[in-house]
Amino acid sequence: QNEYLTQFLLMPKVNIATKNVLATTQQQVVLTLDVNLQVVDNISGTVYASATVNLKGVGTNETKAYNAAFRTINKSNAKIKGLVSTAKEKIIAYYEAEADNIIKKALLLAEQRNYEEAFYLLSMIPSQCSKYDNAISASMNIWNKYKDISCSKNLEKARAVWVANQDIDAANMAGIYLSGILPDCSCYGDAQTLYKDIKAKVGELWKFEMKQYDTEADLRKAKIQAFQAIGVAYGKGQQPNIIITNSRKH
Repeated sequence: QNEYLTQFLLMPKVNIATKNVLATTQQQVVLTLDVNLQVVDNISGTVYASATVNLKGVGTNETKAYNAAFRTINKSNAKIKGLVSTAKEKIIAYYEAEADNIIKKALLLAEQRNYEEAFYLLSMIPSQCSKYDNAISASMNIWNKYKDISCSKNLEKARAVWVANQDIDAANMAGIYLSGILPDCSCYGDAQTLYKDIKAKVGELWKFEMKQYDTEADLRKAKIQAFQAIGVAYGKGQQPNIIITNSRKH
């Protein structure tokens, strides 16, 4: 399901335990690092889990030694597995406690026409949470308000890129926008017309096809994928720059 997006970050703090430069035929830098990994709530600053792993790297300069050390990080490491397990439990517990408030906030944002942010908040509620189905229902309600706005934007962009060049590259770009238009959108018929016009021009070179959904269940799944993708895209746009702090023991 989702990746807990922006609110929860894995923050590394790197401490140089030792640094040695070996004067051989080719200089070798040997680093031993203590890397403290923390899963942090980016809003409240709460640390949900932490673990320190010890790494060693050798390279012809300090940068290469760092890279060599980081390449030795193993996700199967017991400390890292414990960190992930503890963080998941606490994050799910957080959503169990806060999901109702998150859903209310998302619905309020939708009323203010902040649809993308609303989808973002709802898309963060993990499937392991007992309120996940409530979040999906709220997202469906918001989608019904947003779908025609989204449809118009995507159709306008598809038309613009196609009119500008009318070649296979333009067709492929138009296909990206057309893929976001589902059959329950009011402009779906216009989207199909544009699709047929492009197909007539570029023919078999264009591999894109307007999707058809045989059942309501298939369409429902497509809607969920659509608004979760909107939420993920919004979340990525909010990602802060993560700064790794380096310090050396004396």
